[in-house]
Amino acid sequence: MRLFKKIQSFSRTDSTVKLLFFRAYFLSAFVKFSLIFLPFRRVLTWQGSVHTESPDQPDEASLHFRKSLQSAMRLCDKYTIWKTECYTLALTAKIILNSKGIPGTIYIGFQKNDKGTYKGHAWLRSYDRIITGYSEKHNYLVHSFFT
Repeated sequence: MRLFKKIQSFSRTDSTVKLLFFRAYFLSAFVKFSLIFLPFRRVLTWQGSVHTESPDQPDEASLHFRKSLQSAMRLCDKYTIWKTECYTLALTAKIILNSKGIPGTIYIGFQKNDKGTYKGHAWLRSYDRIITGYSEKHNYLVHSFFT
């Protein structure tokens, strides 16, 4: 019964979100595979230029696409059979944005916990919208960013 409800819910989803979900699903598998098996310096080039940010003003022309991508990335995070870390999601969404010519910035941040160890987090912002990483980003101190 739960599967039927999920199928019904997915069928009511916007067609742009559906297409972006499937694209993000398979692209995140490629990114995950690349992060495991390729040298990190090669994957690092996919992030873009270090210490440069994209514009943060609202952009109405790409708003529908960015909202759809945000929804698709949430679905991708929820339904992939592999573990999708924040960095994998941010890099996947960045690649999709770049293919449409929409600028985005990947942020890498760290947080020190009570035990003295550090926890990292990555998120992606495009114009005025956080695509991946959502509300968790406020708990982290930005270490670097890439466009």
